[in-house]
Amino acid sequence: MKKIILFLLFVFLFFLNVYADKPKYVFLIVCDGMSVSNEIALSNFLYGREKMLVWNNFPIQAVMTTWSINSYKGVYSEDNFDREKGYDTNIAGTKPYPYYKSEQAERYFKDSVSTDYAAAATAMSTGKKVYNNTVCYNKKTDKFIENIADKINEQKEYNVALVTTDNFYNYVAAGFLSHNKSKNSYNKIAEEILSKTKPEIIVSQNDIYEMNKVAASNGYYVLDYPEINEPQVFNLLNKKIFVRLKNYYVPYPIEYFTSESFLYRNIDTKFSKIVSDTTRLLLKKKKPFFMLAEITDVSKANSQNDYNKMLGAMYELNETVKKIYDLINSNDTDMSFDNSIIIVVSAYSTGMLRFNAYLPKGNLPRPNILFDKKTILKADININYKTKYNVNELVGCYCIGTKSDLFNKYINEKNITDNTDIYNILNDILIAN
Repeated sequence: MKKIILFLLFVFLFFLNVYADKPKYVFLIVCDGMSVSNEIALSNFLYGREKMLVWNNFPIQAVMTTWSINSYKGVYSEDNFDREKGYDTNIAGTKPYPYYKSEQAERYFKDSVSTDYAAAATAMSTGKKVYNNTVCYNKKTDKFIENIADKINEQKEYNVALVTTDNFYNYVAAGFLSHNKSKNSYNKIAEEILSKTKPEIIVSQNDIYEMNKVAASNGYYVLDYPEINEPQVFNLLNKKIFVRLKNYYVPYPIEYFTSESFLYRNIDTKFSKIVSDTTRLLLKKKKPFFMLAEITDVSKANSQNDYNKMLGAMYELNETVKKIYDLINSNDTDMSFDNSIIIVVSAYSTGMLRFNAYLPKGNLPRPNILFDKKTILKADININYKTKYNVNELVGCYCIGTKSDLFNKYINEKNITDNTDIYNILNDILIAN
């Protein structure tokens, strides 16, 4: 009898230690379209030199490939493929621009087929490469692929939260929380997220207005963002919450650096505050959580070749990461870097921003001057974009907090990881024992 009791005690302590060993709070912060040159642009604008952003001090610093099956040179087989055929380091280099640049690399980026957001999100959420336009879907087998949110829901140990600057059924959010043969099936994706995946909290824009009713019919308390801090919200801790984000715009950079270098309109809400408010609401629910926070506006700005808008979106990202970092360090909550982890990653690169020279601190590029309908004087020669589309170049990947050293399992000798390894890391820290 004594041996049985000791055995049961051992089993209990074993499982207790396994759970205690998992991070309690997991933040995955995804920036769509962010290139390393975008990071350098903001750092130079704010500080006059590169690598001064919050995540540049994280202990895990790597670069990541983002290719999809469409990018693959040759016949792709899930069971036997060569990553070099998705991203050729011999041509494109093992470091991102501007740390590596050659004419053949620049041609490679322009000519290679790149991922889209659906395939990039699927890779990060499932660990599987798929074709562009598909969301957690294998064309060859005609089957949907289990993603990390599916696994978390099966396990029931963590709340899941989504905070995005765009619609909750679009961009990376769709790839983490739904399954579909087409990324453009917005109604079906939205319905699946609200009725099946059912994150504990959703904060997003919503252009499909009838989805407010769908959310309410699936047990969500629906409100507009300013209401999130009102007392009745905190009395609904057992209720799922659907927050409509209205009037969100990225701030506009003000030339010649001051302490107020980015201008917000009176109606604007800072994304860093949105994420912070959502975090505090999650903490009141007294349960471990996984938060996906997504900024889509860098991709949009780069696709428009809008340098100033890109700076504003990058600033929002940096402020958001700083806000979470400071909150974990603040002793105001039970969060600490012993039980929390922050992963900051770009989903893909857009625009091929290139520098002829770095702009000095606080300086913005000179605008183009239109003389007549056909003649444009390019007044600034320091920066230029080479495309308006996604490109197959390396992007940044950063991590700090408990279990961040697990990244070293997936970073190769060239300091490169792959977007499928984001899933591997999440699976290691959230699911695997």
